[in-house]
Amino acid sequence: MKRLCFIQSTASCRPRPVLFYLARVFLLVTFVVLMLTLGGGQGFSQTKRLVLIKCDGLPYDLLNSFVQERDPRTGKSALPWFDYIFYQHGARLSNFYVRGMSLSAPSWSLLDTGQHLQIKGNVEFDRYTLHSYDYLNFIPFYISGVVGARVDMPAVEVLDSIGVPLLVDAYPHSERYVTFSLYQRGQRYSTLQNGLQNRFKKSPKELFDEWTMGFELRSAVTGQLIRELLEKIADPKLRYLDLYMADFDHVAHHNNDRESQLFILKEMDATLGEVWTAIQKSSLADETAIVVISDHGFNTEENVYSQGYNLVQFLGSRAGGGHHVITKRRLLLEYAIKGIYPLVPLITTTTSDSYYLKGQSTLYPTATLDFDGNERASISLRDSDLNLLHILLQQLKRADLPDDIRVAATKAFFATIERRRSEWQRNLDELNSELGSLHRSIEQQRKLWQSQPKKFTKEEQQAGRDDDSKRIFVQLDRSVRRETEYTAYSHTLQNLLALLPNGFVPATIRIEDVIQKGAMGEHNSIYQLQNYLVGMGPRGLILDSDGALDMQKSFLRVDYFSLLLGVKVKNNVQPSVSNRPVDIIATRVAAPLVLPLLNETDISEDVVNGGMGKEALLLARADNRGQLSFRYQPISSLTQDAAGHMHFEPIPWQSGLPLHIFEDAQLVVPGGDRAFWLSQWHTDVEWLRALHRTQYSNGLIGLHEEIARHATQKLSFDEPGISDDERLLRRFAWRQRDLVEADLLLVANNHWNFDVRGFNPGGNHGSLFRISTHSTFMIAGGNKTGLPQATTIDEPYDSLSFVPTMLALTGHLRDDSNPIAVLWDKGFRRFPGRVVKELLPGHPENPKIAVTGASAPP
Repeated sequence: MKRLCFIQSTASCRPRPVLFYLARVFLLVTFVVLMLTLGGGQGFSQTKRLVLIKCDGLPYDLLNSFVQERDPRTGKSALPWFDYIFYQHGARLSNFYVRGMSLSAPSWSLLDTGQHLQIKGNVEFDRYTLHSYDYLNFIPFYISGVVGARVDMPAVEVLDSIGVPLLVDAYPHSERYVTFSLYQRGQRYSTLQNGLQNRFKKSPKELFDEWTMGFELRSAVTGQLIRELLEKIADPKLRYLDLYMADFDHVAHHNNDRESQLFILKEMDATLGEVWTAIQKSSLADETAIVVISDHGFNTEENVYSQGYNLVQFLGSRAGGGHHVITKRRLLLEYAIKGIYPLVPLITTTTSDSYYLKGQSTLYPTATLDFDGNERASISLRDSDLNLLHILLQQLKRADLPDDIRVAATKAFFATIERRRSEWQRNLDELNSELGSLHRSIEQQRKLWQSQPKKFTKEEQQAGRDDDSKRIFVQLDRSVRRETEYTAYSHTLQNLLALLPNGFVPATIRIEDVIQKGAMGEHNSIYQLQNYLVGMGPRGLILDSDGALDMQKSFLRVDYFSLLLGVKVKNNVQPSVSNRPVDIIATRVAAPLVLPLLNETDISEDVVNGGMGKEALLLARADNRGQLSFRYQPISSLTQDAAGHMHFEPIPWQSGLPLHIFEDAQLVVPGGDRAFWLSQWHTDVEWLRALHRTQYSNGLIGLHEEIARHATQKLSFDEPGISDDERLLRRFAWRQRDLVEADLLLVANNHWNFDVRGFNPGGNHGSLFRISTHSTFMIAGGNKTGLPQATTIDEPYDSLSFVPTMLALTGHLRDDSNPIAVLWDKGFRRFPGRVVKELLPGHPENPKIAVTGASAPP
């Protein structure tokens, strides 16, 4: 028998008494129990299953008022199931808010991932290729799925490409049931089929009556989803189930009357009762948590209808720049025959007021507009210098252009190219390097796809391996299309940069060979947006006293900040609604441009907010743990000169600044000195606590969330240890996300909207107003979940808290906000939002989640 001992002293190997060994066993058992409790992910949590009811646009205040209302006949709440489940036997957050804009695709991104925004609109356009990302359109998703060209909704594809997993990804394929949503994995053809079959299982008279009034297919699908969910709840293998309900949002956009909204809420209440009853009958009832969560609130008032302003028409006007405008939503969609066709990738609104591109709307649109979300809009304009080059080339191709003007115009043409050459050449070289890595990646993807099995067993299908295989093809198809699109842009830009004054013969040059059709080019600077070139002046090209082209007199320019903020309507028929549709304009400016003018050294990024004569810089920085802090700097007269230098005047806090913080009676700051407190740096949590009850609620935080670029591991191309190809592919992913960022974010004034698909009079969302951002988060659980009952949580939280709270309750989160190891391996990373500690079992005596003292990633 061999004995191994660590020699500390001469007595270290002497025989021990029996009690000594018993004590060692006791300590070992205690240690194992502690490790299972603290490290196993289930020690403080007994929630084994989540059932999520995801409600589009459900506003907390309206819901709460109807729950508090009593039916005089029964004495019960007008919404009895909401009352019973969440008010009597659950918990609700009375101050839960959207982190960014109150817009569906971005809002659900925050709620489904728990990570900062990567998707900023319902629709996004790539500036180089005009590729459109339509995150709301289900129909192309299902049609493409028939031939295997798509497995997941577009938003999921984007998040997968940058390594941001969804809450549902925490569960194996066989343990989850997911219904329709904007972030849906996999198609549900059987649901569509069964829903339609059940819809038409009626008598001929009933079908004829419904045909005369119009078939309502939305309810057919919703009804089938509910039936399937109720069946699935009985399956103990399923640990995550959800149901997406868009009913309230659909009704509230068109109706602002109390009766319509209460009617649809009663239908939702009845569905909630069915789900609750099914849970109670299931074997996991004691360990199930039911959650109602909404992506935003709703700006609806019974005595005010929402007024629409047509930005498409404005941008197409001569005053607005004479743009051919690209959108993804047809004007007056509900009244257009073409509106029933859902597969149009881009919709071009042609203007007859174009200064230099008449008849060329399909070749050269110069503006893209996403007005989805109603109370906000994102505008991107073609690089102003591309407009200049386009106009000069048009003029130089004229045979009758005077010689002196031809010489001056040629010099101006090449001076513009030289001024931008360094930036354009750098971007071109980087893009070509990225496309080289993409091509090599495509070859690897093609081999991987060819090695995939063509058939899958039932067990493999239940595990989702068939969908995983299809995703390889979808990724390959996406990569091939991106390579083709970006290569075309690259070649055209290379042709432009290859032009030289010597041997320059404009008559032999095709404009489309040097200025890419459909491309917006690079983002516009502040200077360009304040001096945006839209066409030639009324007298054409003019020479100055030196014989050079007079750049001021020869061209028409627009200051889009002043122009859009100055828009007024004359036929405003509601006294309570302002005659100015645009409230705020926001854009991002790089920190180095303003650092010399501020007494700051560690700003990570800045956001400029335009106000009517009063403006602001929103300064942001993050510490080494990712904790964000902000400072709001009031300014006036912000400009950028042609050399890129910024100029502005700091001003004191006062009324009338963007977001109207200073004068809001609901602002709560420690000490009472508003100007002093507001002038300091504060964390996002401190700002949320101070601002959340104001008219714009957490709008300061929301603007940063919407405008800023947020890092992820797969967007970090400076990470040490990765291969050169991986570095280039990450940079390419970063570039694609950067290219969909808008030049200008417009936020509408109260009760204004930019949705021109229809009149949309009922109510809207998309803005930063509290009524639009104030969302619903309610939860109740079985006896073993430890969830509080009859509890109202008044501490303000935002949508970044939802996913980490769900993971904490189910034992998937460490106490340092990192996921447990199994989720880390799936791509989950540290969550920036706070866990709602008031929901954790034993709060506040037992604040730990899963792993005590964890500080390093798994």
